[in-house]
Amino acid sequence: MKKISHFLVLILSLVLAGCAAGNQSLLGQRNDVFQVVSDGVAVGADETLVTVSASIKTHKNSPVLFEPSKHGKDEYLLYLDINGQSMRLPMEMQNETTATDPRTDPESGEGVRYLYKTTIRLKPGTCTFTAYLPTEDVSVRREVVIPTEGKTIIIKPTYRGLARRKPPSLRWRPDFKDGVKGLDIIAE
Repeated sequence: MKKISHFLVLILSLVLAGCAAGNQSLLGQRNDVFQVVSDGVAVGADETLVTVSASIKTHKNSPVLFEPSKHGKDEYLLYLDINGQSMRLPMEMQNETTATDPRTDPESGEGVRYLYKTTIRLKPGTCTFTAYLPTEDVSVRREVVIPTEGKTIIIKPTYRGLARRKPPSLRWRPDFKDGVKGLDIIAE
């Protein structure tokens, strides 16, 4: 019996390792598409500034057996790929309690807020943006037209809605405690 349980753990770890390796194909290897801008850097005549930001709320870290251990920690990473060049977005995290109505606000309650933001410079035109959140194993790809005056890109989460732990009036409503089920790229 002990050998069977060790064998099952080995199989499960190999499957999970294979999934993680497969998702790395979402990230490109180029380095000539964009540059991260620091304050005071001039923008060339054929370049424009693009600000990319995201705000995602998760539950705090929990010692539950099959719970992703990166929730509530600084390992909750968000990657961005633009036309084959990838980067990890800089992140700040803070504890947050939101006292809004959970029937209308999926981010109501106590959790951890992750804020991602960076400014890059790139050439105007059509670009393919891919956002990838490995902890939740979700990604989204969208083509965005970047004008010469620049753009703001916002990556928004959509939360799962599970029936567990909820009173009947709130079942199946999206809730950050149930995890991120998808991302959306909004260009403003």
